[in-house]
Amino acid sequence: MRRAAIALLACLLAAPLAPAAPPSLLVADVELVDLAPVDQRYDQAEDTARAAMLSRRLRAALAASGDYRVLERGQADRQPPYRYTACRACIIDWTRRCGADHVLVTWVQKESRLILSVNMVLIDIAHPQAAKGGSVDLRGDTDATWLAGASQMLDRTMGVAMTP
Repeated sequence: MRRAAIALLACLLAAPLAPAAPPSLLVADVELVDLAPVDQRYDQAEDTARAAMLSRRLRAALAASGDYRVLERGQADRQPPYRYTACRACIIDWTRRCGADHVLVTWVQKESRLILSVNMVLIDIAHPQAAKGGSVDLRGDTDATWLAGASQMLDRTMGVAMTP
């Protein structure tokens, strides 16, 4: 009996461990926070298209990294019921209801035609007070500028590169 237990223990120790599944991640759609006066919001259709493009690119880069299992069950996994800047606790509750381990929230804040910032926050739902992220200020309002800002924030926040 003792030999059998030792043999079983040796087999268990010699067997390769199954790799742990990567944590699940919700990637909320990129929000636009337009602070420009209403009469100076000249390019709302372009901004909406750029936010959608960033959302797709962020999801694709994170899925390709293999570091996370990006949840993608339709609109429920992309559109939080509240803005992160208005209700952080609501975003955390939404993430829990969706069954995700983490949530990535990104928003582009436009001050004017020239000045904007890309902001990103990654929240580990097990430790929501230890969120990490930041912001990068940019000059210029082009697809390339928005992509550069999002790429830099993704690398800083999650160590994931976004391909051009």
